[in-house]
Formats: sequence, structure tokens, C-alpha cells
Amino acid sequence: MGSGIGSLAWNQANLQTLRSFDKAAIVKFIDESSGMEGRLGALTPQEVGEFEWVDLAGDGKYELALTASSGPCCMALGIYTQTRAGKLSVQSFLGAGQLSKTIRDLNGDGKMELILWPEIAQPGTWAPSIADPRWPAVYRLEKGKYIEASRDFPNFYDTEILPKLKADISNARNNDVRAILTLERDKILRVLGRDPMAGLNRAYQWMNSDDSQLLQCAVATFRDIGGHDREMREAQQKIGPAFRHEIAARKGG
Repeated sequence: MGSGIGSLAWNQANLQTLRSFDKAAIVKFIDESSGMEGRLGALTPQEVGEFEWVDLAGDGKYELALTASSGPCCMALGIYTQTRAGKLSVQSFLGAGQLSKTIRDLNGDGKMELILWPEIAQPGTWAPSIADPRWPAVYRLEKGKYIEASRDFPNFYDTEILPKLKADISNARNNDVRAILTLERDKILRVLGRDPMAGLNRAYQWMNSDDSQLLQCAVATFRDIGGHDREMREAQQKIGPAFRHEIAARKGG
């Protein structure tokens, strides 16, 4: 292949050479590689955020981790694996951050986990707000593929995520910010299995609000817990009028 990357084995012996390739060479190699399911699509060097060669499994074989812009709010992550010379497989994910924060060994076993930030609400449904609510999901490597395994890493949440959320909720500047942070915390508590109904009582309170953000938090909670379709629809029906009223009030002010 023209970029030269495809002719190299992705291992420790070639790591220095692999790291010498720039974004243009990386993009060219990916574009020349065919037959990949889950690819990020055609990329330009300008769309690439970061890339790094990482031994994800701790077995001496390196993968290419690459972030790319995915709309105005988030980054996509591609994990490219060399199956044989010039041939790749790829796993793609949304909700990536900086690679140093996204790819980490959380339990010290020599294998790298992924920390991604998927949307809590149904993708594409959240109306303009202070923040698009997301939560930190952990993926672990199993048989060469990453699978969601957040529940297996309670220490990560107990030491790094939940204490900060507690402080941020206490210091939140308004009800909307507090609700979105609470939505994140409750999602984590449900995923960890500590409280499968975390946030349900709050969702009932939020659905009686005239605040579009609180109503959306109620919808997201009802949908995630399940079994509350009537309440979810009732809250959904109130979101549009509430949002229009808020826009009108801002214009009038």
C-alpha cells in the first residue's frame, strides 16, 4: 500500500516507524483498506482528532486508536486491528474524549479498557439545553472485541465519578444543571445494580414541571427504567409547549 503502513507488522519492533506516520498517511492507509465493517467512513486529516498506536491486549500487538469529529457535540473512536498485512478490522464508538482519558487500564491487568460517554437520552431527541446528558460507560476487551462492562468496574465509579458528581450536584447553579447531573448519577447507580429504580421518584416530580429540561430528564429516566410508557408519553407531550414557552419568554425578556 502506498502509505507503507500496511506492509508493516504492528508490533513492538516496528513501533517507532509506525509512530513516524502523520495524519495524512494514516487517513490514506484507512481509505485504501477495504472490506472493513463498522468503519468511521471517509476521513480527511482535518477531521482526525488524535491517533495513537496502543497495545490494547498487552500481547505485543498494536492497534491504531483514532478519534474523529462526529457532529458538533462529540467525537467518534475507531479501533483498527491488523488482521494480516494490509487488512484491517475496526470497531467504532461514539462519545470519545481525549485518548489518554478514553483508553486506560482500570484494573491493572495489562489490558486496556475504553471509557466512552454515550447519551443517556434516546440519541437525537434532546432539545437544545445546557448540556447533552451523557454518562461514562466502561468497555472491556473480550476475544478481540470491546463489550460494555461498566458493572464490572465499580471502583472506577466510586473513586473517580460518583464523588465528583455528588459535589457538582451540590454546587449546581440551577435546577436544569442539577437535574442533568442527577440523571447521570442515577444512570450509574442503575447500571451498577445498586438501585435499579434510581431516579424514578424524581422522574415523577420532573414530569409535573413546566421546565422542558426537567421533562426531558423524566422521559429519559422512564425509558431507561422501563415499564412506564404512559408516564413517558405524558411527559413527552409537555416538552414541546414548555420549550416554546421558554423561547418566547427569553425573547420577551
